[in-house]
Amino acid sequence: MKTATSSTHEKKQTALPTPSQARLAFTILLIINILNYVDRSILSSVQTLIQADFHLSDIELGLLNSSFLFIYGLATLPIGVWADRGIRKNIIAICVTVWSIATTISGLTQNFIQLFLTRSVLGIGEAGYAPASVSMIGDSFPKERRGLMLSIWSTGNLIGTAVGLILGGVVAQAFGWRWVFYIVGLPGLLAAFFIWRSIEPKRGAFDNGEGDASDAAASAHGSIGGDILQVVRRLLKTPTYWVLVAAFICSFFITGAALSWIPTFLHRDFALTIARAGMVSGGVLAGGSIVGTLIGGWLGDRLQRRISQGRMIVTAAAFLIGAPMTWLALSMHTLPAFITVFLMAIICLSLCLGPIQAILQDVTPPDIRSTAVGLALLLGHLLGDASSPLIIGAISDKTHSLGFALTITGPTCLFLAGLICLIGIKTVAKDMQHIHHQMH
Repeated sequence: MKTATSSTHEKKQTALPTPSQARLAFTILLIINILNYVDRSILSSVQTLIQADFHLSDIELGLLNSSFLFIYGLATLPIGVWADRGIRKNIIAICVTVWSIATTISGLTQNFIQLFLTRSVLGIGEAGYAPASVSMIGDSFPKERRGLMLSIWSTGNLIGTAVGLILGGVVAQAFGWRWVFYIVGLPGLLAAFFIWRSIEPKRGAFDNGEGDASDAAASAHGSIGGDILQVVRRLLKTPTYWVLVAAFICSFFITGAALSWIPTFLHRDFALTIARAGMVSGGVLAGGSIVGTLIGGWLGDRLQRRISQGRMIVTAAAFLIGAPMTWLALSMHTLPAFITVFLMAIICLSLCLGPIQAILQDVTPPDIRSTAVGLALLLGHLLGDASSPLIIGAISDKTHSLGFALTITGPTCLFLAGLICLIGIKTVAKDMQHIHHQMH
């Protein structure tokens, strides 16, 4: 028999958060997301120095980046299922602790194999964060605010990447590449403690507005999360979900390639120092991405209130406009011209970050939402950015031109993502209506 104390404890652990509690948890999740991308991006900022120390080829550098992304993709699905069954804030705390320790140990490695292993462990830790955190945010705010909140949360990807590239280059040039891993690995342990102490929101509370229905969804999600085939069968009835998965695969391919190779591209093609290459790539990514993401979240929510396809239209336009801009930027031969056009391309591409996450929330039931996010990330990473750093490295070694390797792959993948999202414009309204009928 449950005691009054244990019952009170459960209510505190799983509850409809107050606005202040939701904002506090969201702030912690945003900080963790920033640390997430700092940890994953620092390798690309210092890999030129690591290449010289360990005598690596471009293929081996690509494999270091791909190892993290491959393990990250494999681990995302099972941890996503875990997030549908367990307490999400605890899952996040465990994963943050694991990736912070793995990052710190990376500074102690002495050869390619050791660094390969620590980056692989980093992938396991970071895989658990995205599905659980997106689900927590979706259950902490009303539907009409999800797009904006997820857009703000998505800026953590961009801020963290920029900080990782800038800090990594500056610290590595001043103190050596090992100190970069020491400095960025430790703050995650403090963030893990704070999210562990936060409130776990009720599942689906803002989707139906009724406590009883929310409790029913919460009790049902365990069996569904435990049977991935049943979840997939339910998702097969949602065409928009698979449109988003296909778009993820195409866009993740170039995202993985760009984050892994842009600092090295600037160092080689424009003869920049390690520190300046990190500052330029990080600064452009930060400025352009924050502007584009916030505009995209606001524009997607505003257009969504008028037509059911609003967010999907913004997403498709972002890819279709960003593709030629990316090709033009990579074709520039002077640094000022490259920075100007690349900044415009980043703004265009970032318009989709908030809307595409919100669409994923809108077309999936709350009881399997974490698993749905995990499956989308699994396919996106395994077929997209997990393979792209290695492929780009192979093309670079073969052609002796990293710029050529980026130019022939990036714009093509982005254009395909845009075409795929045009299909989603025809399906998203019906899928959203289907979810609405399920919840009511």
